Amino acid sequence: MKDGQEDVSSRLRNLASELRAIDRELKAEEITAEKAALQDFRQILDNVRLTAWTVHELMNARETGEDPEPLLSFLAAERMRRLSYMIRDLCADMDNQVFTSQSSGIQALSDSVLGLQFGVTKLKAQHRSIFQHAEKRAGGDAD
Repeated sequence: MKDGQEDVSSRLRNLASELRAIDRELKAEEITAEKAALQDFRQILDNVRLTAWTVHELMNARETGEDPEPLLSFLAAERMRRLSYMIRDLCADMDNQVFTSQSSGIQALSDSVLGLQFGVTKLKAQHRSIFQHAEKRAGGDAD
């Protein structure tokens, strides 16, 4: 194993041990963690879990010579699902005035949302074009 891989493997083992300890504490004690800290931890843990699963599955696909495309499609769908939840949470945060227009990161968020909007609009137009083309072909075949 390369030094970098060994280092990551060692860190993963140590982190897994720490997570087991945190799991035991959360189950055994009355919760004293802040709700926001626990939510942030859950989101980070979910991100890491999905990344670890993806890397593991890509490694398996590489070893077996399988096509990784279905995995990558699933990953994209999973990102959209997770982003939808995050957007709902951000909207709730705005409604509850958790952050304001002066909060750090608002401009970066705005830029990201505009980029997403552009991409989604482009995808919708492509989908509409494909659907309309298919309808015309089906209508032409009926004549």
